[in-house]
Amino acid sequence: MSRILIVEDDPAILCGLRDNLEFESHQVLTATDGEAGYRSLCEHTPDLVILDLMLPKLNGYDLCRRVRGEGFNAPILMLSARSQEGDRVLGLDLGANDYVSKPFSLRELLARVRALLRHEQEHLLDEERLAGELKMAEKVQRGLFPRVLPAVPGLDYAGVCRPARGVSGDYYDFLPLAEGRLGMLLADVSGKGMSAALLGASLHAAVRSNTGANTGESCGELLARINGLLFETTTADRYATVFYGVYDPATRVLDYANAGHYPPMVIRHGACLRLDSLTPPVAMPPVLPAVEKRIELLPGDWLLIFSDGIPEATDENDRDFADEGLLEAFRQSRHGTATEVCESVVNAVRNHARGRRQADDLTLIAARVSGERPSSAPL
Repeated sequence: MSRILIVEDDPAILCGLRDNLEFESHQVLTATDGEAGYRSLCEHTPDLVILDLMLPKLNGYDLCRRVRGEGFNAPILMLSARSQEGDRVLGLDLGANDYVSKPFSLRELLARVRALLRHEQEHLLDEERLAGELKMAEKVQRGLFPRVLPAVPGLDYAGVCRPARGVSGDYYDFLPLAEGRLGMLLADVSGKGMSAALLGASLHAAVRSNTGANTGESCGELLARINGLLFETTTADRYATVFYGVYDPATRVLDYANAGHYPPMVIRHGACLRLDSLTPPVAMPPVLPAVEKRIELLPGDWLLIFSDGIPEATDENDRDFADEGLLEAFRQSRHGTATEVCESVVNAVRNHARGRRQADDLTLIAARVSGERPSSAPL
């Protein structure tokens, strides 16, 4: 049984429609002016609205425009004595799903109601099916993020990803490597949603299959290999920015390559060093070799690797969170753990947005170097 709202000021038409729709087992609500119709629609959220155009207090055009602007998506069937093409076009452009001119065939109108309800039911079933598939995709993607972090002497580290749309185009990973080294990777795939998540999953598979305890590839060589693999299987409009670093706890040296990614930060005694990009994103034509660099980290240093969704998050005045917002959130939590720093930054971004819809994925790796070295490391 569907709930149908009739907004019509002609008593004969109103009663005739109501009686016939109730005979077809629908629950029928009625209103005789536009304002009453608006109140009933807001209160009862009908499955379909039959809307006359020439109404007192608020005409059908304005009512349709208002409710569509407020997010009401159920079908609207307009009724009008106006039969000119311009009237029909205006009604449909304002969001009506169908338009019937008076006088009308009751049999045809009821058939149109059934067709609209049937189409809406199919649409809802499709949405439910898609929602189920999306939930499954979220579950699969959560399994791709690291759950157990390899123990690294002298390094407290953590990662976080808060998707904008259920599944994320961002991806981070921690990779145990030979001689106790740790690989840290953060990638930001172009676009959002399912298509970006699929490329992220391909990137995850490519990275995992090309790294491991026995690989001798450098950071630059790995990104060059990944670039070639993804370039062969990815459409031209898709790419990913990637930062990949390998940290050696014995020497506190971080070797890294930055493929078009937002420059990570090394925060040392209040100063901020940037690990700039010198290589194009991956999944693009492999023209340039991946450039690798090295930095020695000192006890007390923090490393922050993040996607551009963090500094580019905007408030209601379109002001970016920016690097300054990230650094301020870090300063407020810098005496905590890496996990606490990650949560502090994400919460600060959300507070900055003040309820505005999250436009991009928020992903961050935080790592702090302590004075501890592996027991076998040279003094």
